[in-house]
Amino acid sequence: SRHDGTTMASPPTPTPTPTPEKKVLPVLQGVDVTPEMLRSNMRANLFPDLTKSIQMEIKNTLLQTAVNRVARLEACQSGQKDMKIGNVSPVKIENGRMWRLVNPRSEIMHAEKWTVTRGENSRDYRVHYMRDYTGDGFHVSVLPLSLGGALAWTRTKASDWLFS
Repeated sequence: SRHDGTTMASPPTPTPTPTPEKKVLPVLQGVDVTPEMLRSNMRANLFPDLTKSIQMEIKNTLLQTAVNRVARLEACQSGQKDMKIGNVSPVKIENGRMWRLVNPRSEIMHAEKWTVTRGENSRDYRVHYMRDYTGDGFHVSVLPLSLGGALAWTRTKASDWLFS
């Protein structure tokens, strides 16, 4: 109440704005990404929350790396900016020995097929999550499953090789 006897209206309470629900991609489900150094450390079992947070951080980093590589390949093929990952499904690793010959310092832990939509076009990519031979390092390989994607992949590999 004011000094003159009138009451002041209370400000209206703000209505909460609905936040868009984040779609969680089903990537690396059921895959153990514990580094070998952490797995072999006896004291790590005393801190399960810390171990889980490290695993989630590794999974998030691998996911961001895969998304960045797909976005780079998509940028070579299309001028549109909005890329949406529509479908993620695990795929079987057909010939592990062949991949071991191509890349002897790592093994494929998990493979997925991503369907990426940009505008009206959709393309498929095969994403391989690999563990380094030491067991402590991880990396991602993205392979396009279309002819246009293969040309973009070749172009990015050539530019990396020439300009790095």
